[in-house]
Amino acid sequence: MNVRGAAVQSGLAALGLVVAYTTWQREPERAPGEVVVVDVNKSDVKSIRLDDGNGKTVELERRQDGRDEEPRVWLKLSADAKAKPPKPAREVPGNEGADRLWDKFAPLHATRALGTLPADKLKELGLDAPKKKLQVTARGVTHTFDVGASPYGVSDPYVKDEQDGRVYVLGGGVINDVDSAGTRLVDRNLHGFKPGDFDSVTISAGGKSKTLQAPQAENQFAAKLVNPKTGKPDDMAKNWHDKVWRMMVTDVLGKGEAPAGGTPEIACKVEYTWKGKPKGFVELGRLTPPPVASNVSAPPAGAVEAWARSERTASWDKLPANADDVIKECSKVVGE
Repeated sequence: MNVRGAAVQSGLAALGLVVAYTTWQREPERAPGEVVVVDVNKSDVKSIRLDDGNGKTVELERRQDGRDEEPRVWLKLSADAKAKPPKPAREVPGNEGADRLWDKFAPLHATRALGTLPADKLKELGLDAPKKKLQVTARGVTHTFDVGASPYGVSDPYVKDEQDGRVYVLGGGVINDVDSAGTRLVDRNLHGFKPGDFDSVTISAGGKSKTLQAPQAENQFAAKLVNPKTGKPDDMAKNWHDKVWRMMVTDVLGKGEAPAGGTPEIACKVEYTWKGKPKGFVELGRLTPPPVASNVSAPPAGAVEAWARSERTASWDKLPANADDVIKECSKVVGE
């Protein structure tokens, strides 16, 4: 290839990079009628708050907790006296769904923009005397929207910007998602990492401990835990650890909140490391249930509540009743 040909090829390559970059940076095409209501990016948004006007509030904040490698969404939930048992006000970590919801506000779109409307039309849309309000705080400005009724056949309600009186239908189900955050968007995972993200596991109970290697494998869920002294797999520890890893969380306590019966007694601890550095942990605790009201069925005699806390939880998370059997096995795993 001559010099001129090389120059042409280089020019075409450079042009291709420019076109690719421009396409990547371009905002995705929107549906007809869709408009931007709050034009901000993810880092601009400081909080999202929904007040139903009857005492229920949900607030989302995105921040980096001291234990998190990346910022994540936290939920501030008002007390719920109607829940069984009643729940106090809580600050709990949000799950991946909460992160996706946050993205919908950066920027915040509306599928329809109706402009300013007369009083009779506002009444028809439930915006004449609304109780529910949505607040989005970004770049030091709080945007407040009155929330009205939902259009026929559409789940997203009408909202009215308190500042200029313009009416919109927000897209993406954002109102319903914020409203249901306390049930759908609470993080119930004990860890933010996955199998394969650690190469060593230490199990401790009753003053004894056992450290096992977790070698990399094509299928990490089927990977063995290996005794470094013998070089052989420890099947008992592997089976037990699989149960711990799959434990479900039935209730998530908020930051600074303790179980009603007091602080659980730690019966077992599992610590994870990666290349000699701590990756995470989980502590498994047992607690005698507190007395219940006379009109509520008492727990069976000898019943014990199972709880867990880890590097990812805000406080203690409650486990199912059968988790106590797994916790009891811990000392056997360590002892043998």
